[in-house]
Amino acid sequence: MSRARKPASPVLGAAMSVIDAAAEGLVPQDSRFRHSFEAPMARIRPDPSQPRKQFDTDEIAALAATMAAEGQLQPVLVQRDPELRGGWILIAGERRWRAARHNGWTSLLAIEHEGDAALAALLENLQRVDLTPSEEARGVQRLIAERKLSQAEVATMLGKSAGEVSATLRLLTLPADFLDRAAPLPRNLLVELARLDDSPLRDRLLAQAEAGSLTVRALRAARTEPAEPPPAPPAPEPSAPAEPRPLKPALLEQLSAGLERRRSEGTPLTTAERRRLKEIRQQIDALLDF
Repeated sequence: MSRARKPASPVLGAAMSVIDAAAEGLVPQDSRFRHSFEAPMARIRPDPSQPRKQFDTDEIAALAATMAAEGQLQPVLVQRDPELRGGWILIAGERRWRAARHNGWTSLLAIEHEGDAALAALLENLQRVDLTPSEEARGVQRLIAERKLSQAEVATMLGKSAGEVSATLRLLTLPADFLDRAAPLPRNLLVELARLDDSPLRDRLLAQAEAGSLTVRALRAARTEPAEPPPAPPAPEPSAPAEPRPLKPALLEQLSAGLERRRSEGTPLTTAERRRLKEIRQQIDALLDF
């Protein structure tokens, strides 16, 4: 006689359901993705070669308020710190790290990156929209120099056109001290300024740009203005009056004989001859009175 089959235990069925659900959430060892973990804030330090150098305190405070209300929506990217056992170096996400520190958090959601950390940090930062023009230009220059890349390759990596990358690099032809102060200026204005050759005109326009009184339209108009004409050469100094040439008696005798002949012949003088004779008479009178 066969033994009756016992019904499945409802408790065991519920336990198996819980195990199956939990297993679905586990990360398989062969996963292609890196998964997040909580890293202690005390063991995270920023990357010293971070291309971004300026962080607006008001923006960090606003981000900290958002993170306090909504939580950390995006993990930071970290790499193991070779100088600190169990420590981490930030590759991407320094603003989130600063905001978490502002909030007094003790840990931060992070993802470990085992690839080229420097390249990842550069690309992550260069794809941000809030970099200053000088930070972007220096980051692109560093990427080209360290990775031996062409401008076209960098453009492809950043999702930009080759013209955009070329214009960004041209910003570095502007004076370094000016670029450091130029963060509030529009990028298109800086690109136009970088197209000018080093000249008194550029120096004048740089000063106007810093004063906030220069627009792209005014810059282009100034660039197309004709150059000022060179100053006229100084007028020559008046030369000393030449000494009068000595009168030759033979010439005076010839003039006198000619006049006498004209008078005896009765030939009338023309208007021009009369005028010239009057001038000669005035000159003779002036010499006699000297």
